[in-house]
Amino acid sequence: MSVHGSQEPPAPSREEVLVPDDYLRRVMAEIDDEVQRHRGEIPLQLERELDEMFLEHAPVAVRGGDLKDALAMVDQAAFVDPVVPVTSQRPAGAAVKRTLRALSLWYMGWVTHQVSSLGLAVSRALHSVDAQLDELRRLVPPPIPMRVVDEGSTGSWWVSRAVDVLSDTRGRVLHTACGDGWLVGLLSAEGIDAYGVDPRPGKVDDAQLRGADLRQEDPLGHLRAVGSSSLGGVVISGIVEVMEPARRDELVRSVLGGVAGRGVLVVHSVSPDAWLGEDAPVEADLAAGRPLRPRTWAHLLATWAVEIVEGPGGADYLVVATR
Repeated sequence: MSVHGSQEPPAPSREEVLVPDDYLRRVMAEIDDEVQRHRGEIPLQLERELDEMFLEHAPVAVRGGDLKDALAMVDQAAFVDPVVPVTSQRPAGAAVKRTLRALSLWYMGWVTHQVSSLGLAVSRALHSVDAQLDELRRLVPPPIPMRVVDEGSTGSWWVSRAVDVLSDTRGRVLHTACGDGWLVGLLSAEGIDAYGVDPRPGKVDDAQLRGADLRQEDPLGHLRAVGSSSLGGVVISGIVEVMEPARRDELVRSVLGGVAGRGVLVVHSVSPDAWLGEDAPVEADLAAGRPLRPRTWAHLLATWAVEIVEGPGGADYLVVATR
């Protein structure tokens, strides 16, 4: 039930199912209308006290999570009023308070003036930061969702080699862009503690129902979160070709930090020549990055023992790096 007994909004029909955000906007609009209708019925001082209590205790996310809303709170709190209220329910209370206010107003006014000046300076600085953030949002493009070129399959030429080099690893083995978990299943069948992550929505749902340890996560974000030297090995396939250089460099750094001693890194990538060919995947035109040449991986993994294995016809290659 809404405020002051107004009628509830009609329930959505089966043809019109409201998502949570739509329903929340509808409820907030009803509350705003109700507030406007009863504006003036609540004393202004009480309304201000209620607003201050809400702003003090409610998280910023509840108020919309917008920086401008937070700055509005700063603007409201920047001015400190030295003229305190003198109303009282006790006899002669108002007169006593008025006298005390008159005696201390010169002192309180001097202090509150400095506090208000500080608040206004902070508010101006925060508004300047907000303006610069708005400019950055305008200039910097939004992050591109990670694409997957070719996650591979059980019949891919490089799979047996990857399983062989990972058979002696100690610790968990991660497969990025794992799809339905086909490689995780092969590794698990060899007694390897393997799991996978995939950035594509719904890609791992069916496999999760079968009990496979697969997760819908951004591979780079997952590697940022894993502990140092907590992985025995990592298999990267289908994503390094499309990553922009900065994200790919971070991916390599995260792998180097996450893989323990005597760990193994396996990278499968399309070759640069195949990336430019007529039969290249669509991602070749849409991606922010491009494949690296095999010798570049040897440079990036200079502290590791690196082996490069070219695929049939030179269309792709496999990087096997061990510590």
